[in-house]
Amino acid sequence: MHLNLLKKAFKKVLLISNGHQEYHDDLINISEQVIYIDPYSQEKSYLKSLNDFKEFLNSKGINKSTNVIYGSGLEDKSEISGYLDNNFPIIGNSFSNFHFLSNIYNLNKELLTDKINLPELSENYHYKFISKKYNSSGGIGVGNSIQCKDAYFQKYIPGKTYSISFIARYNKFKVLGYNQLLLIKDNTKFPFLHSGAMTIDDHNIEVKFPHKWLNTLVNLYNLTGYCSIDFKIYDNKIFLLDFNPRLSSSYRLYKRRYNNLMHNHLGMSDDYSLSNNDHYAYVIFYAKKDIIINESIRYISDVSDYPKIGELIKKDAPIFTLNIHTNKQNNLIDEVKVRINSVMEIIDCYNTQLEYE
Repeated sequence: MHLNLLKKAFKKVLLISNGHQEYHDDLINISEQVIYIDPYSQEKSYLKSLNDFKEFLNSKGINKSTNVIYGSGLEDKSEISGYLDNNFPIIGNSFSNFHFLSNIYNLNKELLTDKINLPELSENYHYKFISKKYNSSGGIGVGNSIQCKDAYFQKYIPGKTYSISFIARYNKFKVLGYNQLLLIKDNTKFPFLHSGAMTIDDHNIEVKFPHKWLNTLVNLYNLTGYCSIDFKIYDNKIFLLDFNPRLSSSYRLYKRRYNNLMHNHLGMSDDYSLSNNDHYAYVIFYAKKDIIINESIRYISDVSDYPKIGELIKKDAPIFTLNIHTNKQNNLIDEVKVRINSVMEIIDCYNTQLEYE
């Protein structure tokens, strides 16, 4: 079926995500109405409690026939996610499946091999371990806390952090690509805060996920839609760090490379044709202190999740996302460095650099 006939396949969808713009821009071509909840950009919290959430649904005329599309924001909201699972059609993986797989240590032992494994766990803090809160997202809740409630201690694996993104459908999958994650610098409270990613060529990955392994993963959990896995390579082995069976921030990289990525995620198309072979990166900038957004931000181009002039951004909160692309991998790395420095001259934000530096 021609994609033009599918542009308004839905009357109304509910999108829930921290940073909604990239998904919203694609969904408005598919749904007559896109209602969203974005804790990062909305002053009022609609996810504070199940009652607050239900009030929001009623105010927007959302009923139990409305399709729900999820990116992030419900990591510690089991009451709301359970309500959605039981009462609404979820496009993608169910919330119960998402919460189970978000704990990487729940993975079936059948998936662990001599080449693909998990970092060692400890019940007590050790200087070679980092603390990670259950149901954390985007690096929040990951750090060096000696005493931390609802957390576990995971052995720190040195080296670059990578991610693989793929779309699963009917026990099959399509690998979209590999990317390298970017890290925030000089943030003692959130030292592992996710600050972006950039696409990389396959030949720059020392060890790749075998097709058979991914096939087993997809079939074991009946995965559907966009998924990504964060990992490190050490001693010629893959160490799994996080599994995200949902829309995640790397989506913004591949939506620019593929023609119909949201259609693919929704199961509306099996066409994975490329729109180009360029290389892409995004960088998330965080406030180093409480700041008021002024007119100088208009001098920064290629911005999404754009804040309003006069808006107060609290310390450690995201300000905006910078989107970068070049036609060569080496050019991309250089451009990312230049653009980061130019933003830091205008905005009082944390430094963000490539992890290998």
